[in-house]
Amino acid sequence: MKSFYLFLLFTVASLCASAQFHYTFDQSVPVEVNGKQLAMSWAGGLNSAQINTLDLNADNKQDIVIFDKGASKIWTFLQDQSTYRYAPEYESLFPAEVYSFLLLRDYNCDGKKDLFTFNSSINGISVYKNTTLNGEKISWQKLNFYTGSVYTEILLTKGFSGLINILPGIDDIPNIADMDGDGDLDIVNMRFVNPSTAEYHKNFAQERFGRCDTLVFERQTQRWGDWEECSCGVIAFGKTCAELTGGRQESTARTEHTGGKALLAIDMDNDGKKDILFAEEQCNRIYYMHNNGASSEAAVMSEENVFPTATPISFNLFPAPFLEDIDFDGLPDFLASPNLNSRTLFSTNFSQSLWYYKNTGTAQVPNFTFVKNNFLQDQMIDVGDNSVPAFVDADGDGDKDMFIGTFTSTNYTGRIILYENIGTATDPSFRFVTDDFGLLSLVQFYNIKPQFADVNADGTQDLVFTATRFDTGVTSLFYLPNSSKEMITVSGANYQPMNFNLSSTENILLHDVNSDGALDLLIGKTTGALQYYENAGPAGSFNFTLKNSSFLNLATSTSRQNLSIAIGDLDADGNEDLVTGNQQGILTVYNNFRSTNPVPEGVNDLVLDSFTETYGAKNLGGRVWPTVVNLFNTDKPSIVAGNTTGGLYVLKSDNSQELPLDPEVSISPNPVSAGEILTIKADRNISLQIFSILGQKISEPLFIPANQAYTLPINHLATGIYIARILSDKKNYGQKFVVH
Repeated sequence: MKSFYLFLLFTVASLCASAQFHYTFDQSVPVEVNGKQLAMSWAGGLNSAQINTLDLNADNKQDIVIFDKGASKIWTFLQDQSTYRYAPEYESLFPAEVYSFLLLRDYNCDGKKDLFTFNSSINGISVYKNTTLNGEKISWQKLNFYTGSVYTEILLTKGFSGLINILPGIDDIPNIADMDGDGDLDIVNMRFVNPSTAEYHKNFAQERFGRCDTLVFERQTQRWGDWEECSCGVIAFGKTCAELTGGRQESTARTEHTGGKALLAIDMDNDGKKDILFAEEQCNRIYYMHNNGASSEAAVMSEENVFPTATPISFNLFPAPFLEDIDFDGLPDFLASPNLNSRTLFSTNFSQSLWYYKNTGTAQVPNFTFVKNNFLQDQMIDVGDNSVPAFVDADGDGDKDMFIGTFTSTNYTGRIILYENIGTATDPSFRFVTDDFGLLSLVQFYNIKPQFADVNADGTQDLVFTATRFDTGVTSLFYLPNSSKEMITVSGANYQPMNFNLSSTENILLHDVNSDGALDLLIGKTTGALQYYENAGPAGSFNFTLKNSSFLNLATSTSRQNLSIAIGDLDADGNEDLVTGNQQGILTVYNNFRSTNPVPEGVNDLVLDSFTETYGAKNLGGRVWPTVVNLFNTDKPSIVAGNTTGGLYVLKSDNSQELPLDPEVSISPNPVSAGEILTIKADRNISLQIFSILGQKISEPLFIPANQAYTLPINHLATGIYIARILSDKKNYGQKFVVH
């Protein structure tokens, strides 16, 4: 019985320990831009959006499902009163193996869209059957296909010598649609070996079984439509690129492009034959080819034109086409987004990367009219890519204002964006102020990652940042000294180097790791290692020496790369915790990171899944940058994370409690003997300054972090009565203590 109680006690203790870091998505904080409140501010941004529709919540309305290729993440948006709202709870219902492309198509004619994606393990197309029951949450079953001897999880087709993989390129988006009008799904994809011609795989489900609930493909041709892509806007119809005269191929007489391709079939003129939209990784346009053949199967393409004719798509690279009804009128609309893994050009505009054209024609004869270049993005914080948040009370009104560092902007320079908190310390509300705080754009930096710290030890928070210089390509650590005691007043022209260089993909956090009063450096390496550089001091100096190349035992790793770092007391136990983010969008928390026996192990089961009522790891948008901030005046702070897709997420602790209106501060022992050490502890961050009973200033303001025992030697104080003046949320409080 004693053993049982010990086991029970250990189990309860373990559960309590594991329950310390639990968060839910919070979308309640208003954000205003140019006088207009954003509808879904904290949806995380979008870059390379592959858009589909699906009834997510069984209300017989088509909602939006987006797979962002660059972040390798799914976004879900519910249709709600003729608009959309971000609903992240549905994202976990999709297979974790979705990779490279996501196409939702109903292959078995049951009225429920099934899922097609690239299988990176075997190289081919995987299919997930939609097994959702009426009124139940979405569910999927991965299909297997018989090769004649074994089962495989990728689609097969009958080639020249038997069953083979249907193999698009890893960066391709194939066309999956009923090409011959018989009710089952066929596939047209660019060839893997010679990616300038398309192959057609006919589904014989109807012909052989009289139904469409199976997938039985045979390759009909490796030159569907009798065309060959030679270069951007140069297509050989009825001949090869080598036979083509004129255009860019006249001198080279060979195919230039071997990158990713995207195909989408569409009947633009109601002649019953599928035309094709085609895009290529190295080109900036989508090309329309008209089918002059006898049928969709016996297609003969002729002439290519940029698409749509009026206001054609024009991205820097690889625009991918999509057809979905997103305005609730029953007609398929046209959308496009760059199908990129990451930024390759400074001029790529990821904040306006989902173009929407309304179908102002009919379902039979569509006509696509340009509406906007930032569908959904215009209702969320989206700074393009690599959004790095930081918070500080910039205007001295007692609440946290929001800063976002950016990689680049319309003039190719990085900037820091400021949103003023016009709410309160308990109920935040942000309003856009400027997209060039401190006029840093004039300094010709890009890849700016900000934070705030008292670098020069003058009692004020300075703006610290890493950035890459255009003229040298070198990434370094800088700071802007704050000239005000009450607010943040800095000038980009006054940037100060801290004589520390790093890789452009690495991340730095300044923090007093060893509690000696001087700011040390933690560096998240591209390799996944976490390095600790100790500052020999004194405070305000930069004497950094590598102390530990694998801090917290975080050494080089292939599964954990591009670490970013944040620190804060997440569980209100008086000990600071450390948060890392990685290239997979996953946050990991290390409880009481200064502990050495044992070194803390990370936990990443942080975010609530409301369907299973469990907590798990969550992709927050590819590469991710967390910061810890108390937005809601609670005992446990929130985590705000920026990401690859240029947006932000607010993770609110789901077991936090609101703090009382006035701070609770303990000063002990009181009275204290001369020569002893005074210990100060507060339930929130405060500033404390010591005065004599006559009002004479004894000390400069001291920053006291929440829930941590702050030790203050008082051997310089004579016996007598002193006043500790406490500043919190722009309010002053006083507390007496006696030295005897």
